[in-house]
Amino acid sequence: MSFNEKAAQLLDYISRAGAKHADAIAVNSVDESIHVRHGKVESIEAERAQGIGLRGFVETNKGLAFASASSSDLSDSGLQALAKQVVNMAKISEPDPDVVPPVGANHPSASAIQTWQDTHPHIAHGWSTEAAKEAALQCENIATHFDAQIQNSEGATAGFGDHEKVYANSDGFIAENYTSSASLSVSVIAGKDENMQRDYAWDSAFAAKDLRSPQSIGEEAARRTASRLGSKVIPSRTCPVVFEPRIATSILGHLLSAINGRAVLQKRTFLGGAVGESLFPSFVNIQEDPNHKLGMANRLFDGEGTICQAKNIIENGKLTGFLTDRYAAKRLNIEETGNASRGLTGDIGIGTSNIILHAGDMSQDDILHDIQDGFLVTELMGFGINGVTGDYSRGAAGFLIENGKIAQPVQEVTIAGNLKDMFANISHLGNDVTWLGSRAVPSIAISNMTIAGQ
Repeated sequence: MSFNEKAAQLLDYISRAGAKHADAIAVNSVDESIHVRHGKVESIEAERAQGIGLRGFVETNKGLAFASASSSDLSDSGLQALAKQVVNMAKISEPDPDVVPPVGANHPSASAIQTWQDTHPHIAHGWSTEAAKEAALQCENIATHFDAQIQNSEGATAGFGDHEKVYANSDGFIAENYTSSASLSVSVIAGKDENMQRDYAWDSAFAAKDLRSPQSIGEEAARRTASRLGSKVIPSRTCPVVFEPRIATSILGHLLSAINGRAVLQKRTFLGGAVGESLFPSFVNIQEDPNHKLGMANRLFDGEGTICQAKNIIENGKLTGFLTDRYAAKRLNIEETGNASRGLTGDIGIGTSNIILHAGDMSQDDILHDIQDGFLVTELMGFGINGVTGDYSRGAAGFLIENGKIAQPVQEVTIAGNLKDMFANISHLGNDVTWLGSRAVPSIAISNMTIAGQ
């Protein structure tokens, strides 16, 4: 039986076992990674994950209750046992009067699914174990020999995988999604004794042919690492702070966490009443696009089978709304946004597809020149974020900006502020939008933050 057929069969079994509603998710993934160090293969790891998750709803004398469980036993007897287990668990679960069973969602039509499959053909990762190994070896060799100051290597890793996911529910909706991915990374160490620094470079894509070359990744890792030699702790100050793109993705992450509908329901976010407010300057626009040629999180439907639509999250600086699944939307009395996420077990969560912070019109060099004096962040450490208040404090490393140019490398400082203030005080957006998996972000400059050093 195909995964589609197994998911449909499981729903039939749980219906016979007494469930009123149900949905199932089946996952089949094969991943492999090759790690090399000092020109030799250190490890080759292959993992195959295959399983099916089931969520069942039963009518009790107190109302509709549900439970979920998963199994890696996809035999007919295994599916029947899973169905009975979920029903038995649901019967002793406490009902939720606001529960939203998996029926009545705004599913894509059969023709929409077919069109999506026709226009989004499965792209194979295109790597064999041997080809991935050679890419990793080449990448590390270039990184370690690019600059004489590189003294050691933490190794290079090439990874690739194929992933199949099927979702089915009581409405009769069933659809599948196939994806592949490839990645390449390397980390090296420069200097010696007390003056040692490490840094890295990486890339990911649907297919190996679309990755940056091993030479490009290796050279970037070497340049970044060597440039950090001589890093010092600087005196404390208040100044503008610039986040390079790969660090600026974290700012997007904090915003998405704060507008998560579940967080709003549980009153654990500092943006609980912020819909319609100008959180950012008017030149800031952030979009979710589930169908972007460069995004690695494209999807036609979410974890509840709800069709996904492109939408502006921040429009001309204003928050347009919260991200919801069907449950959060019902409780908040707002429209569903198609942001449900689903694992093999547990309740529905909230997630996103591709998130894009649209570019500004200045290069990073122009931003530094405009700021004149400040701090460029190239690494963050720790996670001192209070989601309820928005207070922000993280360890950081990077470079002083002096007279509009990158100057002294800096380490062991803390940058601090409040996320709401940080959003409002964005002064510049770069034109260097960089895709990092499912997020596209430019350099971000914030006009005023506290740097705690000596």
